[in-house]
Amino acid sequence: MFRNKKIFHINSDSPRSLSRKTGEMLIFLAILCCAATVFYHRIPSQQTLHFDDGAISYKGYVLSNKMSGVGSLTFENGDHYEGEFKNGIFHGKGTFTAASGWTYIGNFENGLAHGQGKLTTESKTVYEGTFKQGIYQHEN
Repeated sequence: MFRNKKIFHINSDSPRSLSRKTGEMLIFLAILCCAATVFYHRIPSQQTLHFDDGAISYKGYVLSNKMSGVGSLTFENGDHYEGEFKNGIFHGKGTFTAASGWTYIGNFENGLAHGQGKLTTESKTVYEGTFKQGIYQHEN
């Protein structure tokens, strides 16, 4: 079957034969296409997504079909988040504004207020400092 152990044979006597350079270029292009297909979903792209029958909309960067990088998320009830995402959740610096009137500006980790931030309630009471897993840490 493969007498000379080559994947393809170039016969220079045939008028339909490929030159060695053309054959190498075809193999290179095939490998390049395979690599591009594998890495395509690892390149962030800016998109607009709608979830829950349009009740939630996202505009920003998407990586591997997940919100990733900077973007904004708007909920049907008027809540709004603008900032950084990682693996589809709030992660990094961002601002969450609730339709009811409260706002949190600061760091998020795994979808929760975590690290330095500032929470302003509906009654304009301000809690500024460290948050841990969504809970303000009272300073003594």
